[in-house]
Amino acid sequence: MKMKSRMGLVAATVLVAFFTAEVAWAQGGAVRYSYEEVRVAGDREFVLVPVAEGTIRGEVNTQMVEQTFERLRQAKRSTYGNSYANVRGQLPNRATVEVHIAANARSYAPIIIAESVYTLTEMGIPEVHFPGVVEGGLTRADVPFAAYSLTVPLWKVVPPGPLTTAQVRMPDDTLVPVSEVQAQWRSDRATLVDGVYSYLESGVEHTVRSVLRVLPELGELQVAKVTPLLTHSSARVRQEALGALEGQENNGDVLQGVAAALAEESNQTLAKSMAEFLGSSRDAQYRVLQPMHLVDHGSDEEAQAAVTALQQFGEDARAVEKLSEALRDERDAVATAAAESLEALGSHEPRVAALGDGDVDGAVRLQMAQDLAGDGKPAAVRLAGYQYIASNRSEGHANQAIAAMATLPIPAAREAVEVFLTSDSRGQRLAAAAALRERGDIEAAPALLSASESQPETQLLRDAAYQLMVAQPWETILEQTRASSVAVQELAYQAVGERGSAQGGNDVLSTIQTGASHRSAAIRGASALALGELGTDPALEVLSGMTGDSSAEVRRKVALALGSFSDAHADTLEGYLDDGDPGVVAASIDAMEQREDARAAERIRGMVGHDNHLIRGSAIRAATTFLDRDNEAAVRQHLATLSGAVNDSQQHVRLIALAQLGRFESQLAVTNIALQVGAEDTELRIAAIRALADTGHSSARPLLTSALGDPEPEVRREAIESLTRLQGAAARGELEQRLERERDPEVQEFLRTKLQQI
Repeated sequence: MKMKSRMGLVAATVLVAFFTAEVAWAQGGAVRYSYEEVRVAGDREFVLVPVAEGTIRGEVNTQMVEQTFERLRQAKRSTYGNSYANVRGQLPNRATVEVHIAANARSYAPIIIAESVYTLTEMGIPEVHFPGVVEGGLTRADVPFAAYSLTVPLWKVVPPGPLTTAQVRMPDDTLVPVSEVQAQWRSDRATLVDGVYSYLESGVEHTVRSVLRVLPELGELQVAKVTPLLTHSSARVRQEALGALEGQENNGDVLQGVAAALAEESNQTLAKSMAEFLGSSRDAQYRVLQPMHLVDHGSDEEAQAAVTALQQFGEDARAVEKLSEALRDERDAVATAAAESLEALGSHEPRVAALGDGDVDGAVRLQMAQDLAGDGKPAAVRLAGYQYIASNRSEGHANQAIAAMATLPIPAAREAVEVFLTSDSRGQRLAAAAALRERGDIEAAPALLSASESQPETQLLRDAAYQLMVAQPWETILEQTRASSVAVQELAYQAVGERGSAQGGNDVLSTIQTGASHRSAAIRGASALALGELGTDPALEVLSGMTGDSSAEVRRKVALALGSFSDAHADTLEGYLDDGDPGVVAASIDAMEQREDARAAERIRGMVGHDNHLIRGSAIRAATTFLDRDNEAAVRQHLATLSGAVNDSQQHVRLIALAQLGRFESQLAVTNIALQVGAEDTELRIAAIRALADTGHSSARPLLTSALGDPEPEVRREAIESLTRLQGAAARGELEQRLERERDPEVQEFLRTKLQQI
């Protein structure tokens, strides 16, 4: 076409045009041509149309031509910009008419050219020039806009539309009258429908979109030809294709195509429409894709609702996986809703795994842990919940979790509690020891003994291990005397003595005798303590043979065992006061104090300032027992000694001094105990609080009331116990006030129990 070859421009696609026969040249023109929007077969098109314009009649001259072009420009100033017409020579046939298209209007050149050529040639001007845009003059034949007979594509008249004079452009570009199309529709509908579908292969986006819009009206949608367009390069085509598939929400092939397209769709508006399409299906495997999509791409409210909706699809692994991913969502409400949905589905495994995922918000993990620890869950699942709570909540909650953990009937629960025996928190260490003791598994004894060697609460942990052993069935205790661990055997032999006094039978003493001659000093020492527990003459006879044992550890245990016999081996105990091992000396003092044997009282009083803290501590305790309470001077002197010992360099001695001060109902004792109520060390504060109650002195009450607010739950618990012991029902007011402020759940429970008891 002349215009296309010389302009170097892309002409606008014109779907409807006008064809003209001969133009009758006239003096002036009665028509102005305008490129306008029209509606054809329900679609919007742009075509060149004639507009009656009587005011441009008259003699054709330069002024008329320029005024006519100006009328075109004024009608569409935004299109023409500053374009203008220029005439050189004699009009109409010997002049050169030029239209200078402004630089900022070049994109509209096809429209300006079409309107100018058709309007000015109506006035008898043979051609129009467009300098800088087209080489040479252009006539109507050079402009691809014809007139009078409408031509429409096939898809606009199938099924037949209201047009009667249009020509129809078939897929092969042939033109046929619309009447022939209507006749073929009645005789060979399928061929025409196939013809309409063939336009889907067009490379022109507008054509494909226009066809997609009419396909649903034809009925019997050929989905196999439409679904491939869901992945078309044009998002507008993809949108039209989805619209054409409306009503096919339960067609498996369509669902498969939409699901595949959704996975690749980059346009989020269109992706949401695809997800909604799938969400309206009856097929759950496709319906689930809508909430899955909204979790990632919906608004905050939509995403939250979507994770809740995924509860309906618990049997679909994809739903559970998406909920698991949503636990990491930065939106708190979404992550929390995901956790709640997993709880509703009973999906434990992903939540247990998420407890160790640092990308999951801590509050969400805590809520999941509390849910997982709930009643009715498998023991292993509850264990995971309790472990997280014990490691991440305040001490009261942690201690409750440790205690609950120990009740779970699986070995892993015991092992998990054992981990807390070496916690950085004293409260957790003691809670773990108490929980294991309550659980009663003898398998926990090695862990308790091991912890006693590395943690400050050596005696408390060893006592817990021993109490655990004593609580075992008799056969188990006997069996443990043959355990692979010497430390466990030691506990077992000692327990034989405590349980044996009630058990009776020949195997009790014979078992202890076996231990008394064991090559291990630890086991011999434990056997010595067992003999003391038995307290029988045969037991004393065996013990007598052990007094000269080469091991200081054994002699120490022998001394302590002799404390159970009222008057036997008094000389032996006095002799031990000269033993070279401080532990033996201290044990001898303890035994005489236990027997209230004051024969060596003066010598023991002289040891209250001994260099060795073991001897010093035992001497202070014994001196309190042997003290003549009627001798006021002696009492004052001893209280002074205890007052100094409260500040001893060794905590062992300080603890003994506090306990001994508690044996005096006096203001001075309370005053000296008060020095440690605010001690930095927790164990010292607890010992001081307990000693205050032991005094029974009224001046201790304000100190105990103040201790109810101690920062450590363990100390507050002791303060509650001690205040109740000191004041009884009179303490109700202070305890009720504390209950209102208390936040630790363990202490709260303890407070309620005490209030009920008083």
